[in-house]
Amino acid sequence: MHRTALHRFAWLTTALIGTALAGAAQAELIIEDAWARATPPGFSKGAVYLEIRNDSRRSDTLVGVHTGRAGRAELHRTIEEGGNSRMVHTPRVRVPAEGSVTFEPGGRHVMMMGIDEALTEGERFSLELEAETAGTLRVNVEVLAPTAMGVD
Repeated sequence: MHRTALHRFAWLTTALIGTALAGAAQAELIIEDAWARATPPGFSKGAVYLEIRNDSRRSDTLVGVHTGRAGRAELHRTIEEGGNSRMVHTPRVRVPAEGSVTFEPGGRHVMMMGIDEALTEGERFSLELEAETAGTLRVNVEVLAPTAMGVD
């Protein structure tokens, strides 16, 4: 009887440690300083900027973005070609282990298309980023002045 109890204890301990280690391997993404610029009436596009930090030892990849504030949202980046800049859709954005990715004016951003009503300074709206490992990440976006360069 004593031996059976000891085996059960050893099995339970192993299972609990395995579960804890599996959780530690999961990517932990943290979104900070999410903001957008106010847009003029009738303008159907806008951009969201933010910082994504990965505090785990495993990289993760953003694979999508959603918001009820726009008809469509995509991960984008700005590239320079022949002295001209243009935005391109980036379907996947890797967030390195123990690293971060910055979405900022002139670089990576969340492009919102099909905005029905102008983004108004002081407004807040919800944004969801989809990551392969971390799953759905929700953040509130603060709308700043049209000339803003980031959250203070």
